[in-house]
Amino acid sequence: MNAIKRLLAALSLGYVLYFYSELAFWGRWKADDTIIGAIMTWLIYSVLAFFVLLMAERLKADSPYSVFLVGAVFGWLVEGVIVQEAYKAFPFQLVWTPLAWHALISMLLGAYLARRAIGEWSLPRAAVLFAGLGVFFGLWATYWKLEDGYAVSVGHFAAYTLISTVFLVVAYFTFDLTVPEEFIPTRWEIGAFGTVVAFFALFTFIAVPFSPLVLLPLLALTLYALKGLKGEKNFLRGSRAPAYRYLPPLIIPLFAVPTYAALKDVRFEVNVPVALVTSGVGLFLYVKGIYRGLKARRSGKIWD
Repeated sequence: MNAIKRLLAALSLGYVLYFYSELAFWGRWKADDTIIGAIMTWLIYSVLAFFVLLMAERLKADSPYSVFLVGAVFGWLVEGVIVQEAYKAFPFQLVWTPLAWHALISMLLGAYLARRAIGEWSLPRAAVLFAGLGVFFGLWATYWKLEDGYAVSVGHFAAYTLISTVFLVVAYFTFDLTVPEEFIPTRWEIGAFGTVVAFFALFTFIAVPFSPLVLLPLLALTLYALKGLKGEKNFLRGSRAPAYRYLPPLIIPLFAVPTYAALKDVRFEVNVPVALVTSGVGLFLYVKGIYRGLKARRSGKIWD
């Protein structure tokens, strides 16, 4: 039973991360997308979600900086192991998108603040967060017409955003329903999920032989600093809220669709300011988190 709950927790958190890292990022159903491909991508994110849960539990990540550093590890696993994007436009793509999107938006906003908004914040305050996310996702989606050569219709974007957000609501609810008080998987579970990551790591090493020289020091430094930020609890610990509290994410499409409709025909390279701002914020949070973690380890103090 506990193994099934851990699996369901990984699958539901995997969808949360998949939503913010992939669905919100790409902003439309691409011509070469398939249902099977989408399911496989969600399952891969679920494998990484398993290790996010494991890191959060063992390192007791419960502060914004420690959550962000967990997100940094997650981002580098996505872009530096599952795919090889981190080694293109080097070293900029070590920041964009691992820190700028995966750590900042998917982990800090999507897995941490959004869950706090659902379970702890007042409904008006939660509505502001999800409305802001909707405006941002609608604005970001207007960029893709510059790459595709055309803008998808408002109806296409509305259906895409609404359907994916409904699944997001289900994922948040399922995660809080199934995540155990302590996430302590068996060695067999760790071995099974680790084998999947190792499979991708092998192909990345073959494609980019210098990848371990880049990725391993970053991961080692981040995990070392995370131990200095060890808190009292795991930020992903279950905190089940009343069912109606899981509805505010549905505000996302209510603001994303009008934003997209208003700006879909405006030719503006929104990717440039978004990349610069999120990369700057992500790099700042990473450096500050590393600094706080290393300082805490030297002094023997655990940061609040």
